[in-house]
Amino acid sequence: MKEITLTIDGKVCKGTHGDTILGVARKNGIDIPTLCFLEGLTPIGSCRMCVVEVEKNPKLLTACTTPAQDGMVVHTKTETLHNYRRQVLELLFAGRNHFCMYCSQSGDCELQRLAIEHGMDHVRYPFLYSDFENDATHPEYQVDHNRCILCLRCIRVCAEKVGAHTLDLKDRGWNAKVISDLGKKLGESDTCVSCGACAQVCPTGTITIREFAYRGRRSDCDDIVESVCPLCGVGCKIKAYVRTGSVVRVEGTTTDQPDGGQLCYKGRLELPRSTERDRIHVPMIREGVHYREATWEEALSLVAENFKAAHEADKAGALVSSICTDEELSVFSALFRDSLGMKRLDTFDGDILRGFMKGFEPFRKQGVRPFTAAHNILESDCIVNLCANPDEEAPVVASYMRVGVLKNEASLINVSSWDNPFEGITDVDIRLLSECGDPALLDSLTKAIIALRMSEEDLGKGTEALNDYRKYVQQTASLVDMDVDEVEQLVLKLSKAEKPVFVLGSNVSKNPLVVQAAVNLAIASKAFFEDGIGVVPLVVSSNSLGTVNTVLADEAWLGKEDLDFMYVFSTGMIPEDEDSLAAISRTKFVVVQTPYLVHPLVNMADVLLPAPAWYERSGHFCTIEGERRRLNVVVPPKGEVRGLASVIQEFASALGVELGSPKAVPCEQLFGSEKAPQNAQIVELEEVSL
Repeated sequence: MKEITLTIDGKVCKGTHGDTILGVARKNGIDIPTLCFLEGLTPIGSCRMCVVEVEKNPKLLTACTTPAQDGMVVHTKTETLHNYRRQVLELLFAGRNHFCMYCSQSGDCELQRLAIEHGMDHVRYPFLYSDFENDATHPEYQVDHNRCILCLRCIRVCAEKVGAHTLDLKDRGWNAKVISDLGKKLGESDTCVSCGACAQVCPTGTITIREFAYRGRRSDCDDIVESVCPLCGVGCKIKAYVRTGSVVRVEGTTTDQPDGGQLCYKGRLELPRSTERDRIHVPMIREGVHYREATWEEALSLVAENFKAAHEADKAGALVSSICTDEELSVFSALFRDSLGMKRLDTFDGDILRGFMKGFEPFRKQGVRPFTAAHNILESDCIVNLCANPDEEAPVVASYMRVGVLKNEASLINVSSWDNPFEGITDVDIRLLSECGDPALLDSLTKAIIALRMSEEDLGKGTEALNDYRKYVQQTASLVDMDVDEVEQLVLKLSKAEKPVFVLGSNVSKNPLVVQAAVNLAIASKAFFEDGIGVVPLVVSSNSLGTVNTVLADEAWLGKEDLDFMYVFSTGMIPEDEDSLAAISRTKFVVVQTPYLVHPLVNMADVLLPAPAWYERSGHFCTIEGERRRLNVVVPPKGEVRGLASVIQEFASALGVELGSPKAVPCEQLFGSEKAPQNAQIVELEEVSL
């Protein structure tokens, strides 16, 4: 891009062609006040706070929308601008009920801060505003229309980053207000996904999160720590606000990030709530129906004694949460797999991961990466939702898909055996006649696309290929009870798309053949991105991929036979599945290490060991965003809670085993590739071993 030079307040500033005046100013450390502007959202210049003077231009220009031009001379701090901005602020205060002493956001409000900065100690205009309602119908969020300045941040973030299009404006002038679903109250909305993005970007006290309102202002917090949300495979980056040793709020990062700085309802609401749950602070040993407190030495000695007997009889197993960091998983692998040679080591979501990895394996052997970063959905022009419910499995991925369709004009194809999660915005909705475990449909579509391409490219075999194409189209139609014309339109959408992407739900992993068939279809559709093949697997947690090289078992063993000993490490953040709980309950001696009093898991334990919570740990997660992201300690652990490495080291000593360096390969190896995705070859389905 061409470099341009501006003079702003006497300072020579460098920028890039296409930057706005505000963009160049911020790049060069010059502050221009804003209210409606937010990085990453479409600038609209409605608040007029960012107006500047440009020499040889008679008007005041909004810096957020005016393109910067080479040679411009800009003034941002003249007396005229100061008086103009103060007048704008006075009008905003006169337009609604902005009496700060009665607002929960006082001291944490951008409007209030700008008024103080501009020396606004009174309002010269009459307060002629009407009384607006305070919408308290939503269980998590509150909308006080009396505080609104109509900056439209909430409307833009809901449309441009979340893709829900829940919010919009009703009426005009002084009576204008933000509404949901064309007139409904927020709690009655059919489209709101409760992500809280509107509350995070609101510059006043209009949209607030009920729980956060009186926990403390951002400026009152002792620390702000950047970390990672562990609750789904995306691993969104977060900012955790700490006050007096507690996490008082969690927010997404800036809106200019690839994920839009988003958090779903899980990360925004469940993470801070988890800091108030009942904790296990000391080791405890079961005596009858009760537990008694014990020392670490006593507890680990008892654990070691029971483990030795079970291990000698080949009746011991270990089950680990995939929310553990890569470093913690490596410690588990170093003890149970490397030092003790145990085969029964696995993760709670092992069946899902094994299904994905077995389906991906033939393509990994080719040296290509069989999946792409989740945010690449935003670059796609054709999105295929395959047996996924992203609003439940990974809500931010659902946002990517909605934005891709509604803002970027991608087509959306839904393939599932249940209700369409994207009703109303889907171009093609295919209802499977059977469960998602049948690869026949995907295989037939793949062959139809290949035959169509051959008929177009190879004139010598065009007729033969066209006959094959018709055969496979008819075969596909019979598999899903669709008209032949509809199937042809589907095949054309996939074959003509420039960057299709396939989102695979966890249900797909039940049969690795379906995973492989989906990757084959992606290759046939030329779903190629810079980092890999256009497939996004919705794994369970932010470090599910990290378990592949560390604790994931080659074959499922849980529940195949009753064991004498089970070491269970649960982070308590994702409920354990019923099959795992049933297998644990049948084990003679169970050790549960967890931060929380998680029921019913703790009721099955013979020994309970405390563990650090998500906000007390550090390490790395390998996410489906294609990054190895850093989890940081937000609040140090208290009491007798020890780090996992310390506990495993002492357990190894009690067993008389030397704990060596982990042999597991770091999880980021999964993100590597030797060849470009365009070199990937379609493989025969029988190459997958079940």
